[in-house]
Formats: sequence, C-alpha cells, structure tokens
Amino acid sequence: MKKRIVVIGIHGPYEPWKSILMNGQAETWMDSFPNLRIISVFGRGINQKLMKFDKWTYYLRWSEIKFVAYSALLFEMILKSTINLDRYRPNVIRSQNHKLGDIWEFQMPDSLMLQGVKNLAAFRESLNLEYDFLVTTISSSYLNLSLLKEFLEQVKPENFVGGRIEKSGDMKYQQGSFRVYSRDVVENLVSHSRHYKHWKIEDIAMGALTTSLYSEFTEMPNMTIQSVSDVENISNEELGRIISYRCKSTMNGARKDAEVMHSLHNRLFLEC
Repeated sequence: MKKRIVVIGIHGPYEPWKSILMNGQAETWMDSFPNLRIISVFGRGINQKLMKFDKWTYYLRWSEIKFVAYSALLFEMILKSTINLDRYRPNVIRSQNHKLGDIWEFQMPDSLMLQGVKNLAAFRESLNLEYDFLVTTISSSYLNLSLLKEFLEQVKPENFVGGRIEKSGDMKYQQGSFRVYSRDVVENLVSHSRHYKHWKIEDIAMGALTTSLYSEFTEMPNMTIQSVSDVENISNEELGRIISYRCKSTMNGARKDAEVMHSLHNRLFLEC
C-alpha cells in the first residue's frame, strides 16, 4: 500500500508571508494528489500595535545587553509556566480556497509569542486525519513532492523523525522549514506536549521535546537558496535528489522568495 502523507504549511497571516504563499508556493509546488494532502495553517491576525509589541517583546531575548536578554527570557519563562499554555486548545475553522485548497484557521492570536501553541494545535488536529507521515513546513519553503513521496515509500512508518537536521550544543533538532514524522511520533509528541517549553525558540523547544523521546534523526536532502542565481547554479544531479529548498531571498529590504520558487520550479519542470 502506498504511504499516505499529510503536508502542513504553517503560515503567518501577514506580509510578506501571505504573498510568498499565494504568489510563490501556491503557484509552484503545492499540488495535492492521491495519498498526499496539503493543508495551510494560520492563526488569527492581530492589529498593527499588538504586532509591534509582540515583535519587540519576542526579540528582547536577542538584545546585545545581556542583562536585558536574560531578564526578558526569565520573565517569559515565568509567565508562560504560570499560564500553562499546554491547556490552551484553540478551536479550528476548516475551509477551502480555490488556490490554496484546505485551510485550517486556529481561533487564537497569530503571535510570535504563541508559535508553539499554534504548531502543537496543528499536530493535534492532524490526528483526526489518516496518514503514515506528517510533514510540516513554512512559507519560505519549496518541496519537491515527487522526491518526498519516493523517499518516504522506502521508510518504515514507525519511530521516524526526519527533515532538515540542525544542532544546538549536543542536541539535535529539526529546523522548522522541513520536519517529517511518522504518525506514532506525532501521537507521542502530542501526548507529551505538557513538557514543551514554550519560552524557548520554537525549533529548539520542539527539538528538546522530540529528543527527550527519540534519539534517531534522519537527515533528508535539503538546500538553502538565496537568489535566482543560486538556482541557476544548482547542478542537475542536485535537482534530482534535493527534497526541500529553503528559499530565503532579500533585495532592497523586500523578500523575493516567490521569484526564487518560480525560477526553481521552471528548472525542475524543464530539466528534470
């Protein structure tokens, strides 16, 4: 039996991410087909003033003044431990869009400070679906779905943790642009979500939870591309094996990820 795959794109309902999703991903690689379903996930947008405060509060942890950085992180740790965000279960509204297909909108503020809540909500909601593997990604990613399916057809759908693997000290973690789990892993992460440390950076928090339960992580072929010229320099051999591309392109302060995705899609379509 063919492996069943669910791909969840976790997006912010703000610019430039909306444009990257609509003009980049939706016009290139996003194409559900038998045994593979794509779902776009959002929270609810917050107003401009709250967004500025959210960003200011979140990025205090990276202040060059160590006292400020550590104080901000300590305050966030105490606050989030007191509130106990693991009990937060936002409702979801399911809909369909002619361009995006399936959409889940969680009825919660789409905030940097609540990234972990949104991601775990997506994990919980995914368990209402039938699948062997769950793939999560973000707005600036391009996935080669054919290669993804080929790779996962060869994988036993048990105890699998894969994607783009990074290290933080001695800890391995999956970078948020490309994470892959077998269903049993998702179930285990959800059942242990009370141990998720919401004050940590989302990738690190999820990595800490995952490594507390699993020791084996599988690196899957991935690449970061930062410009159209980077795309032109990718060899045909690499195009034939890379599953996930992180498209992170900026020009004159504007994100050009969608242009990079179209350039990459044209190369894959014409040459592979």
